[in-house]
Amino acid sequence: MNHEERLRRAAGEIGDADALLVTNLTNVRYLTGFSGTNGQVLVGEKPVFLSDPRYEARAKDLVRGAEIEIYANRITDVLGDALKRRGVRRLAIEAETMTLAERDDLASRLEGVELVPVKGAIEKLRRQKDPDEIRLLRDAVALGDRAFTAILEMLTPGRTEREIALELEVFMRRNGADEVSFDPIVGSGSLSAHIHHTPGDRVFDKGDLVLLDFGSRIDGYCSDMTRTVVLGPASDEQQQIYALVLEAQRAGIEAVRAGHLCPDVDAAARRVIAEAGYGDNFPHGLGHGVGIDIHEAPRLHRTSEETLLVGDVVTVEPGIYLPGRGGIRIEDCVLVTEDGPEVLTSAPKDSLIEV
Repeated sequence: MNHEERLRRAAGEIGDADALLVTNLTNVRYLTGFSGTNGQVLVGEKPVFLSDPRYEARAKDLVRGAEIEIYANRITDVLGDALKRRGVRRLAIEAETMTLAERDDLASRLEGVELVPVKGAIEKLRRQKDPDEIRLLRDAVALGDRAFTAILEMLTPGRTEREIALELEVFMRRNGADEVSFDPIVGSGSLSAHIHHTPGDRVFDKGDLVLLDFGSRIDGYCSDMTRTVVLGPASDEQQQIYALVLEAQRAGIEAVRAGHLCPDVDAAARRVIAEAGYGDNFPHGLGHGVGIDIHEAPRLHRTSEETLLVGDVVTVEPGIYLPGRGGIRIEDCVLVTEDGPEVLTSAPKDSLIEV
C-alpha cells in the first residue's frame, strides 16, 4: 500500500482549511496502515500520526508515511504544538465522526484555532480501490466462496440457525480471516423473509429456505455474499421466485458500469422484480460499496446521487421476501472495470440449490 501517496491525496481534500484532523479509525487505517482502538492523523504538510502510550510500539511497526507522536493522556497534550509548528489556524474535522462533545472540548483547548467541519473527504478517496486493495478483496471473497461450499453439507434438518452461523465464522477464521465482516445472517423457513435476521434456535425442517449472508475480513478488507438454498426438493413457487431474483441480479450486474448513475443500476434490477408483480417485496437498495468497511460508498439505491467509477467494488443483492413463507436473496461482489463489471464471487447460484 502506498500510504505516502494516500496522505498526499488526502491533503488535497482539505479545501480552505490549513490541515485536517482524521479521527475515523477506518480512515486512519486507510491513510497510515495503523489498526487499533485509538489513533488520529493530522493531514497536511508533514502529516503526523497521534496516539497514546498503549500503541507506541504498534504504531512504530504499522504506521507508514507519517511522523509518530505519542501523547500521555489526551490528544490536546501535543496537538496544539503540532498545529503551531505548521501554522494551522483553520483545522478541518470529520463532521460525521467527531461528536459534539469532542468538538467542544477540542475547541476549548486549541486557542486561536478555528474548527471547520468537513464531510466525506477521505471516504471519497477510499472509493476507487487500487491493485493492492483489489487483491485483498479477491482473497476475502474467495474465502467466502470456500465457506459456502463447506457449509452446504451441514445444512440438514435438525440443525439450528445459530449452529450454522457459528460454523461459518469458525471456518472463515480457521482459514485465514482476521475476523468476520459482520455477524453472519442465517434465516430459515419463514424467518428467511427477515432481511437482516439474527440467527436463533429455530430448527431446520424439510422444505425450508435457508438464507445465508456472511463475509470475511482479510488484512482489513471485507467480503459480502448471500446465497439461498432449500432443504429438500424445492416447491414450484420457490423455484419461480429464485429464478426471478437471479434474473434481476443479472440485470443489475450488467448495469454496473463506469459512468452509470447508481439509481439507474438499482432500477435495472428492480424493474425485473416489479414487472413480475413483486415490487413491494423488494424493499431495500440493490447494493453498496465494500472495502475496509462492510458498507461504503457508493450506494446502489434509488435515492443515491452517485455515479459509478472504475475501481468501485459494490454488492449486487436483489431479494424477494414473502412474509410467513420465506425470502430469497442472491448477492455477489462486483468490481467496476474499464471493460465493464467483473463478478468476484464464484459460489454457485445458477439454480436454487437443494441440499
